[in-house]
Amino acid sequence: MNNNDWYRYFAPRQVATLSVERQQADYAAAQLDLDFVLAQIGIGPNASILEIGCGWGRHSVALAERGFAHVLSIDIAPELLQAAQAFALQRGQACQFHQQDFIEIDAQPFDAIFSLYDRSCCGYPSEAADAQSLQHLANLLQPNGWLIFGINDWPFALPEASQRWAETEQGLELYEVIADRSAMTCTDRLTVLNSGQRTSYELTRRHYYVPELQRLLSNAGLRLISAWHCLDHNRPYGDGSNGLFIFAQRASNG
Repeated sequence: MNNNDWYRYFAPRQVATLSVERQQADYAAAQLDLDFVLAQIGIGPNASILEIGCGWGRHSVALAERGFAHVLSIDIAPELLQAAQAFALQRGQACQFHQQDFIEIDAQPFDAIFSLYDRSCCGYPSEAADAQSLQHLANLLQPNGWLIFGINDWPFALPEASQRWAETEQGLELYEVIADRSAMTCTDRLTVLNSGQRTSYELTRRHYYVPELQRLLSNAGLRLISAWHCLDHNRPYGDGSNGLFIFAQRASNG
């Protein structure tokens, strides 16, 4: 199994938490996210955008309501995409949702790629795999195109090892956090015990400091423009808090 299997396992639980109140709160937050992002990169409604890890569609619908008509929103979890379609219909918006891994995308170049609160772009178990991912993303961008990605649970330092048990409808679950400080990786491992059957899911990602990411981006023909702990002008990266959001731009001749 790979990182995608972890995400797919938890996707139905994400959908189950989508109360009306949570959707309203998260949609309002998505509007603020886009206020920040669009002010930073200055693209207009005619821009073509690839949205990776769109989830239940809060940023997709917010973009549509701002007049962005050329947005391809993708996710690997069918349950979340169904929720996204329902949310877009509820808001009276026609969005383009596809169930697809971004690594399979081979389309005309985009003006911008967004991966907000999703760890796909630079969330592989090894630096080599992350380098391939960033190169693929760079190839999907127009010259001067933008890559914006990040999550709010990217720790400044590797977490401590931990274990906990939980009893769920799926069975008895063991959650483990395993840090490898020599490789600078962290693995979240879930083992599910049900009727004598054991199933494991793992999410492993390499942790980077910003200079390391800057090097990977540069090797892919991308220039680091700015880094933030969250999508807020008051939270530039560097105070030791969790969260890392990257704004990078493809070279004009790359």
